[in-house]
Parts: sequence; structure tokens; C-alpha cells
Amino acid sequence: MGAERLQEIGQELRRLRAAAGLSGVRLAAKAGVPQPTVSRVETGRRVADPGVVLKLFAVLELGPAEAGRLAELVEAAYAESPPRRVDAGVSFRPGAAGELALGARVVRVFESAVVPGLLRTAEYAAEFGDGLAGGESERLAVLDGDRRLTFVVAEAVLRTWPGSGECMRGQLAHLLAVAERSNVRLGVVPGSVSLGRTPLHGFTVYDDAAVSVETFTRELTLTDAAEVGEYVEIFEGFERAAVFGDRARVLVEAAARDLDETLGSIH
Repeated sequence: MGAERLQEIGQELRRLRAAAGLSGVRLAAKAGVPQPTVSRVETGRRVADPGVVLKLFAVLELGPAEAGRLAELVEAAYAESPPRRVDAGVSFRPGAAGELALGARVVRVFESAVVPGLLRTAEYAAEFGDGLAGGESERLAVLDGDRRLTFVVAEAVLRTWPGSGECMRGQLAHLLAVAERSNVRLGVVPGSVSLGRTPLHGFTVYDDAAVSVETFTRELTLTDAAEVGEYVEIFEGFERAAVFGDRARVLVEAAARDLDETLGSIH
């Protein structure tokens, strides 16, 4: 019964949204929720908080009777349908990120402190200890495909050195070489620019279907539509803060010069 009520809620929201002349994107913006949340509700799926559903109906400026009827429907649906498992939409399966990258048409990557996995040289990977030193062929397969890849890194990535730092010479040169590929965009967020939102970790978005996060101990994959939508919005904000093309190259080359000077003073 709860599932049927969720479907009814979705149909009502779609009908009322269309009657108000709003797109799903516009309704999400007015309600202050990610756009995938609107799609999730309209397709009859449960969201974590029924208050979000009520918020969507509230911005449609309904009459008291209609608003009350829908509030009762939402309350009944969420009382009858099973609560969402806390681990729904989360996977810890090793190797999932590589499979997602090979199957995606659009890959968007952000890192705040380390070189993105897809751009790491074997030497950097070995120093970093990510266990991927032997996976260079897989990385090249992703880069060589016809998918579009956008990498956004904080300037700190260019100046954070694993091990002795010797691997960074080849790593920085590799970044510049990869940036020349027609299907790749490399952006750098200058250290003097505020991101607006503090990055807690790096992440990769595959199309609009999944997000992977590399932690100290494992690889985490998120597939919940609302969560993926939020990560897309976060990435777009970081992308707007970045510089691309020649301006990005200048920052990479400056980091390379500083690296040579520092290593030279050590040795």
C-alpha cells in the first residue's frame, strides 16, 4: 500500500508542477533541493525525509484544502512504506570505480590534495602507495576512449609530494601532456581563490549515475540519485572556480619550477 501511495504522490507532484509551468530543475531550485530529488519523488521512489516532499508541494502555492490532502497522503505513504536502509545506494566493492570509468561517457574528477587516480604516473602511484602502480594500462584505456573527462584540482595538488618528491617531475609533465588531449579538460583552482565550499575529500562522478570516493582504507561508490545530484552540483561549483587552458598550464609550470628549486637545494 505504501508503494502505491508513493506512486500517487509522484503523479500528483508531476501534475501540479506541469500546471504551474515549472520544469523539474526550476521546482528543485525554488524548493532548495537537488534536481534528482524531484525526479525521485515523481517516479514514486522514497526519499530519506518526507519533509522534503512537503517542501516541494509547498512552493507550488496550493490552497489549504489541497495542501492538507497532500500532507495526509505523504504522512500515510511514509508510515506504510519501509524506511530506507542506511547503506542503500552505497557499495564497497573493490574495482567498481574502474568499471564505471570504462563504461561512462562523461567523467568528472575533483581532488584537493592528491593527483587524481586516472592521471597518476606509475612512479607517483608507487610513492603514494595506492596499489595502482600496475594499473597503468587501465588508466590509459579510460583516457584513450572517446569519453569526455574533466579534471579539477586544487593548486595544492601540484605542491603536495609523496615520498621524496622526485616522482613529481614526471607527474607534472604528465599532467601537461594529458591536458593536450582533445577529450580532456584540466582545471586548477588557484590557491588564492575561495572554493566557497570546503572540500572534504576528492571524488569522481560518472555520467550522472554514480560517484566514487577514495578513502584511506577502501573505495566507496555512491549511486543514490539525490547524492549523485549533489556531487554534480558541488563539482560544477569547483569547476567555476578553476582556470583552464593556458592559465592552468602556467600554474603547473610554476609548481614544476618550484619543485626543481626545492629538490636542488636539498641535493
